[in-house]
Amino acid sequence: MSTEQKDTKDQKSPKKGSLTLFIILFIASLGLSAFLFFKYAKNAAQIQQQNKELTLAYEVLNLHADSLQNELEKAILELQDEINNNLAQEDLKEDLRVQLNAKKSELSSAYARIKSLINSGDKPEGGGIASISSNTNNSSNLLNAKGQIAELVKLNYKYIDRIEKLQNDYVIEKSKSDSTGYLANQLKNKNDSLKISNIILNEKLSKVNTIRISRLNVYPIKEKNGVQEIVNKAKKTERLKVSFLVQAGEASQEVEKELIIRIIAPNGSILTQYIDKLSDIDKLFSMIETITYDGSEKSMVYYYDQEAKYKPGIYQVEIYNDNMMISQNDFYLN
Repeated sequence: MSTEQKDTKDQKSPKKGSLTLFIILFIASLGLSAFLFFKYAKNAAQIQQQNKELTLAYEVLNLHADSLQNELEKAILELQDEINNNLAQEDLKEDLRVQLNAKKSELSSAYARIKSLINSGDKPEGGGIASISSNTNNSSNLLNAKGQIAELVKLNYKYIDRIEKLQNDYVIEKSKSDSTGYLANQLKNKNDSLKISNIILNEKLSKVNTIRISRLNVYPIKEKNGVQEIVNKAKKTERLKVSFLVQAGEASQEVEKELIIRIIAPNGSILTQYIDKLSDIDKLFSMIETITYDGSEKSMVYYYDQEAKYKPGIYQVEIYNDNMMISQNDFYLN
């Protein structure tokens, strides 16, 4: 081989290597471009899907600003109506009235605060990363507003229920107080009337040779371990203790005196264990006791028991001798 041919071959070899390198770099560039294109297309598809999902979530949760505004106004109006209905009660306890008026002011502040959140958020629109970031802030505000509306309704209705219970308890206690005052006045009138009756009765008794009784009292009691306890509630009463004083008088000899004791219930019926034996209501009695009267003063105690429960109200006790009422009194059970 000649020297000229060898030089020509050596010149062609570098040119062939450069071409190969160019082709390799070109193919690599095409591959990178294709990779970036598909990656961007995939990200764009994901962003578009996120927008669709976010829009769907807003529709499902009804997180449109105008819908939330309507929901807020409806909730505030309903709560204000509940408060106003309670304030309209003439016998509303004064401290509850103050609390309800303060709650109305709190509702106004809550309305302004939640409305500001609603106005700062809106339905998401558009696509892209920047749009997604903006929509995320908006959705956070709207979700926060919706949560605050639900919490506002829950807490305020719970508060109103508590106020109504306190008012109801107040009305019941006030009614009991008024009723107790009325009963006390009624008992006082009866007591005044009884004093007059006793004066008249004593005048009559002083003219005849008959037994006289004073200090008639009835004590509702319950017993535990042999110890008696005076009670004033009907549901706790187990038996009635009837006590009175047989006054001293003139007696030529010892005589047996029959005392008929009648206990009259609040409904006018006579407490008796003998109703199956007696049919005439005028002959019904609670107890019949016999005492030996010799003219000396005696303290007497008797007990009346019944299986039926006692009812609340005013009971009247009457004691008769020789078909004449010689003493009477009242007692009251809550």
